[in-house]
Amino acid sequence: MYDELYLALELADGDPQTKLIVFTGNGRYFTSGNDQNNITDPESMDRRNAFRKLVDILIEIKKPLIALVNGPAVGMGVTMLVHFDLVFASDTATFSTPFTNLGLCAEGTSSYMFPRIMGYSKAAEMLMFNRKFSAQELLGCGFVSRVFPHSLFEAQSKALIKEYAQLGSRALVEGKALIRYKEFRETLHRVNERESRVLDDLYTSPEAMEAS
Repeated sequence: MYDELYLALELADGDPQTKLIVFTGNGRYFTSGNDQNNITDPESMDRRNAFRKLVDILIEIKKPLIALVNGPAVGMGVTMLVHFDLVFASDTATFSTPFTNLGLCAEGTSSYMFPRIMGYSKAAEMLMFNRKFSAQELLGCGFVSRVFPHSLFEAQSKALIKEYAQLGSRALVEGKALIRYKEFRETLHRVNERESRVLDDLYTSPEAMEAS
């Protein structure tokens, strides 16, 4: 899955006909999190490496990224949102990162970005103590851009995206580059590498083995 997302992002960012890149879930969930079974097998390591690469390309995407969180988001589906420029959520959406329940830790640069977006206390509740947040709660701290009633979520999100698609392509790209400047992106790459090293170590810990 991560390799497919990587390729799709790479193609969309390089396509001159694409102005905005939009992510949403298929079905009731936005994401359901990683499968933690058999975490010591080679496929598990491949998935972790693929996720690391996915985060690296998300950091470097030049075009605006918009997430439509249509339902519950778990794990990587929450941490990856820090790389999106806008996050629209259904009022039924929830956000959880139950890492310590699994003997694991923050990923996707969330250890750096969560405190800067939502404040240290909420970041600690989510990343260390597994608190599940509602869309409205995360709207209040700036993690979510807008919340729509679930029955109107698709229509209202699409209406805004259609409006944004009329904006100038170059202005959007240059505006994003000013906000997510080179030194900032370099910091995120270092955080991604650091989190990945800690995660690789934790995956072989007794706590993680027992949780899987």
